[in-house]
Amino acid sequence: MNHCSPQKEKTRVVLFESSEVLPPDWDTLLPEGHFLKKGQLSVTEKANLPDLSYVYALIYHNGKPVAASYFQIFLLKHYHLDRNHATSTQHIAWSTFSKMLHPKLLVGGHLFRHDICSYYWDTSFSAFEAYNFYRAAIKKATRRSGAMAVLVKDMDETLVPYFQNYAPEYKLLRNDISMEMDVDSAWQNIKDYEKALKHKYAQRYRKIKAGWEKVEVRELSAEDVWKEKETIYQLYHNISLNQTVRLGILSPDYLPLLGQEYPDQLKLWMVYEEGKAVAFFSAWLQENALDMFYIGMDYSRNEELQLYFNILFFSVEQAIAQGKTKLILGRTALEAKARLGCRPKYLSTYLYIPNRILRTFVNSIQENVKEGEGAWENRHPLKPVAGTEK
Repeated sequence: MNHCSPQKEKTRVVLFESSEVLPPDWDTLLPEGHFLKKGQLSVTEKANLPDLSYVYALIYHNGKPVAASYFQIFLLKHYHLDRNHATSTQHIAWSTFSKMLHPKLLVGGHLFRHDICSYYWDTSFSAFEAYNFYRAAIKKATRRSGAMAVLVKDMDETLVPYFQNYAPEYKLLRNDISMEMDVDSAWQNIKDYEKALKHKYAQRYRKIKAGWEKVEVRELSAEDVWKEKETIYQLYHNISLNQTVRLGILSPDYLPLLGQEYPDQLKLWMVYEEGKAVAFFSAWLQENALDMFYIGMDYSRNEELQLYFNILFFSVEQAIAQGKTKLILGRTALEAKARLGCRPKYLSTYLYIPNRILRTFVNSIQENVKEGEGAWENRHPLKPVAGTEK
C-alpha cells in the first residue's frame, strides 16, 4: 500500500509475474473476451519472446478489485540498435551502456500488438480515478522491475488528457503514426481502386503489379503456419534486421500460437516463386477493418518482384474483398503507405526516462528522425470523391 495521501491509502496494487498465479478476482473483474483474460495472456507467455518478462497489476480500492493492467519488461541489449543505421558514436555508446547496465524498459501495453487494451478499469469510476489507479500500478511495477524507463503505448484515449496535463515527466513520442485508409464503399474489387488513383499513381500501380504475376499467393491454415514456422520466421527476421531500432524480436512460435488461438481473426498468406517461399504477410480481421500485422520477405527478390509494394496493394484488395471500411497499415514506411492512399492517425505514446544518460541517447535518436519529417504528407494518390473538390 502506498501512503502518499489519505485518499491513496484506500488503493492497493498487487503484482504478479505469471498469468498462472493470477487470482480469481482478475478474471471476475474483466468482461468476457477481454485480452487481459488469463487464457489469452498465457498465449504470449508460451511464445517465449526473447528478452521479455511480464508483470500483471491488480488494483484494489477499498478492498474491491477495480482495475487490471498488463506490463511487459523488455531487457534492452546491444543488438536492439542496428549499427548500420546509427552513427559510430551512437553505436559505441549504446553497446557500452547496454552491456554494462543491462537496462530494462517497462512497457504499459504490448510491444507486438496495437489492437488490444492492456489496462481495464471498472467504469463506475471516473477517467481521472482510472488514471490515478494506472499511475499507481506503473509506479509499483517500475520499482519491482528495476526499469530505467517507462513506455505507455496504445492507451485508452480517455486517459490521454491526464498524461498530458498531470504527468509532465512523460514525453510524447515524435512521429508515432499509424497509416490508415478509408475503403470506399463503391469499390467492389481492386480494379475499382485502380480507377480511383490519379494517373501517375495508376501507372505506377500497374508497373508494380506486373511483378506479382510471377508469384503464387496462398492463404495458410493454422496447421500450415505451424509447418512453415521456420520459413516464416526467417522471412520476418530479414525485415527485423533492416530496422534501426528493434523494440523486441518475435520468436518462431509467436505467429503459429496466435494463429492457433485466433483462427478466424488472424490470417496469413505466403508468396511463392516457382515453389519457393519469398514473402509472407499477415492481418487481423476486425469487425470493420483489415489490420495488417507482421510481414517478411526475401530481399534478394524484392526489387524484381516488388514484394513490399505488392503486399501493400494486396492488403487493399483483401480489405475490399472482406467488406471492410478501413485498412490499417501501422507505424512503419510512412512514405510508401501515403503513396497507397493512406492518411495518418497520430498516436499517443508516452515515454518517461528518469535516467539522464539513457534520456540523452534516446533524444539523439529522435533527432535523426527530424530530417525530411512529414514530406510524405504531400502524397495524395486518390482522385477527389465527387462533391469534395475545393
